Amino acid sequence: MNILHVIPSFAPAWRYGGPIIASLGLTTALAKRGHNVKVFTTNKDGASVLPVETGRSVKMGNIEVTYFPVEFPRWYYFSLKLSQALKHELPHFDVVHIHAVYLWPTTITAYWCRKLKIPYVIRPAGLLDSINVHKHYEGFIASYMSRIKKIAYMNIIGKYELNNAKGIHYTSQFEMDSSLKWGIKVKGKIIPLGVEVPEKNNLVRCDKSADLISKPKTILFLSRLDPIKGIEILIETVNILCRFRNDFKLIIGGSGKKGYKLKLIEMIDRYGLGGVVSMIGNVTPENKTLVFENSDIFILLSHHENFGIVVAEAMAMNLPVVISNNVGIHNYVKDYGAGLVVSGNNPELIASDINDLLNDETRIIEMSKKARLLCENEFSWDKIAQQTENYYKELICDKSN
Repeated sequence: MNILHVIPSFAPAWRYGGPIIASLGLTTALAKRGHNVKVFTTNKDGASVLPVETGRSVKMGNIEVTYFPVEFPRWYYFSLKLSQALKHELPHFDVVHIHAVYLWPTTITAYWCRKLKIPYVIRPAGLLDSINVHKHYEGFIASYMSRIKKIAYMNIIGKYELNNAKGIHYTSQFEMDSSLKWGIKVKGKIIPLGVEVPEKNNLVRCDKSADLISKPKTILFLSRLDPIKGIEILIETVNILCRFRNDFKLIIGGSGKKGYKLKLIEMIDRYGLGGVVSMIGNVTPENKTLVFENSDIFILLSHHENFGIVVAEAMAMNLPVVISNNVGIHNYVKDYGAGLVVSGNNPELIASDINDLLNDETRIIEMSKKARLLCENEFSWDKIAQQTENYYKELICDKSN
């Protein structure tokens, strides 16, 4: 098949985290299955732009990526060049996969797909959930305007775009359920995101010697620095955990807005956790493997997470996880026994659960094995690509709309 993916930002815009990693993984995996896969995106990278050539297809592994220049209004990812390219190039594709909502690339791609009768799929990436609609930004005006724009978008054109799609790609039941309030009529399909599962021989954790057991344990948080990620609850949890023990450290990896980062630093200082908590900033894909390998437990206490790709990445590296029940894949973790699923708003209970886990090395090792097994069985990119391919074929053959 000839497949086009349209996403507002793409690799190497790593600041946007999971959506970029997931879209790169999916497109690469589909191309490995023999499909002709292209990506249309913009060059937006935060307040700046990516150092890439625009308007010309470039090879990225086994896929082709075209970056289009972002124009005013930048927050909308507006690009007239993207619209012009879609008009001329869409007839060459069998199906189009659109990532995200609320933004110009979604609107203009859906428009040209309808006009040219090309089937399209939308992956909302968790953005239809109320917590994302009402997300707080730095400053009341920014938060208020964001809510107004999102609600207006959905009521004016968003529901129309979704209801006229051939399909909607949800990554978890949690995400599908959270989007029901919009009255979307198109039946969605749940296809998880995938991860690269490294060679078994390199990463299987085995029983550790007494020396290793006595070493301080490393608890890792790795994601965007954003209030939705539950980082403040995590710091409170660590403060309480310090009452029980002093043989651990917390690594916080990720980047975010300067104001929120300063807030976290002030919180760490206030609790006197400077010797326990380290903030290491943005972690590049090249360094991520090393960070995982030097950790013992991964933690993510998000208030909302439609899937949780970084959780799956950690499990693929044989890390047991501690996640909130607001993370989309918490049912997988619970069913496989790959970690702890906790209530994300009670630091006292979370600290107690982590303390019990740290006291039981055998349990940590057993969870690490189950974590990897979960990724092998449910989240390998080859399996996810095959499910996506089958979904495309189903939609292309459906002549009902």
